[in-house]
Parts: sequence; C-alpha cells; structure tokens
Amino acid sequence: MRQLLWARRARNDLFEIAAHYRELDPDLEFTILERVETAPLILLDFPEIGAPTAWADIRKWRVAATPFLLLYRAGRQRVEIRRVLHYARDWQHQL
Repeated sequence: MRQLLWARRARNDLFEIAAHYRELDPDLEFTILERVETAPLILLDFPEIGAPTAWADIRKWRVAATPFLLLYRAGRQRVEIRRVLHYARDWQHQL
C-alpha cells in the first residue's frame, strides 16, 4: 500500500489556509482543513485519477467543496502532496 507524504511547502500551505479561515470563521477553518487533509486518501488507491499538468510527474486533484487544488507526485510506494493552492491562483508558477 502507498504511503501519503506532505512536502514541507504543502504543510506551509495548510498553515496559511488555516490562518486565513480562522480569521473568517473557526468552524469553517476546521471544515476546510478536514476536507483538504482527507482528499488525498483516494489518491493512495487511484493515483492516476488526478489530471496531468505541464510537469511530467505532477498531477492535480481538486478538493471537493473547497477552492483548493492538490498538486502531487505519485509513485509506486508513495503519494507526495507537493502544494495545496487556491485554484484561481497562478498555480502553474507555484510549484
């Protein structure tokens, strides 16, 4: 079974997302983070489900009911979440 890893930049993205939503509504912060943190679990079983990007080994997966994309790299033994970015952001230059 594949292992799920969060790159340092992805963890930093989560901290920024949490801080932003905490100011708006602490309950919303929890809801958004829960959705983002559980979204990649399906990628462990179906790593090719995300759409390919311009980078050969990076795929993107939209987190349901949020404005966020997971940019990830999938291998035989692990799925690494590289970034968590707002879909309206210029994410192509943020990897």
